[in-house]
Amino acid sequence: MPSYDPEKLIQGIKEDNIHGADWLSNAAVGVLITAGLRESATDVDVLHERLWDIGIRLAATRPSMAPLANKIGYLFSELDKVSSLKEYRVKVSAVGTTIINGSKTNKQKVAEHLKGVSGDAESVFTYSYSGTVADVIRLVGYDYVVITESRPMMEGKKLAKELGAEGFKVVLMVDGAAGMYVKAADICLIGADSVQYNGSVINKVGSKLLAYAARDQDVPYYVICDTSKFNVLNYLGQSIELEAKTPDEVSEPLENVDIKNPYFEVVPPELITGVVTEMGLMAPLDIRQQMESMRKYVEPLYRATST
Repeated sequence: MPSYDPEKLIQGIKEDNIHGADWLSNAAVGVLITAGLRESATDVDVLHERLWDIGIRLAATRPSMAPLANKIGYLFSELDKVSSLKEYRVKVSAVGTTIINGSKTNKQKVAEHLKGVSGDAESVFTYSYSGTVADVIRLVGYDYVVITESRPMMEGKKLAKELGAEGFKVVLMVDGAAGMYVKAADICLIGADSVQYNGSVINKVGSKLLAYAARDQDVPYYVICDTSKFNVLNYLGQSIELEAKTPDEVSEPLENVDIKNPYFEVVPPELITGVVTEMGLMAPLDIRQQMESMRKYVEPLYRATST
């Protein structure tokens, strides 16, 4: 059996610069499942406290990605009902597995709703690497996919390679050419690392430029995600933190040059045609109402991280 090192697992999620929020939030839940099985404890209270500490630290690793806090918060809300140590360990695994499996079901629902709102669209323009977008492209079966590289780590190129190998017709280009080619697709699709209560979306930097290009050329711009991406922590009052990564991903040190490497930005609601979730097309009011229903299991994390 591989050695259990929670510090290494947490650090791995913090440093991952390839996967999207859905994958990373499920990975965080997986860390808690492993911890629930592997952490030594004399009773439920001790184990719960250790897992709670790990959960808080996991949620803090990726502040731009709302589903980590949402899924972790939901997991712990279910554990309050467990009394015996053995039952607690089983419950962590069972609830965590249900959360992870729910991602697949939700993607299928998102794909169905997207088909309903996007009509007879046959081609899509996307950006970066969203596991939700990739799976929805597969589920809907779009004929033609346009993707930009998504520098500096080239996540878009990774997606292009995957879809091309699966038989999709794919066009790949540099990020700066997005405005030239956006009209080549019927719709634009991006994922979301977080959806804010006002309908704005946090996603990989460059998403806003694509949104402006889409608006300029009358191409619908949809955000697709499940409701685990709704930023309940921000709804409760936590400030938005946009992650940045190390400058060496962009360039070697240059004399008198301050190298920036922002990873996320906010796309305002006026640039977004619609947010499509497993519950269907949702307006800002729908988003706020859903956040209100989710607050009960996110509030404990909010209180823990705000003190």
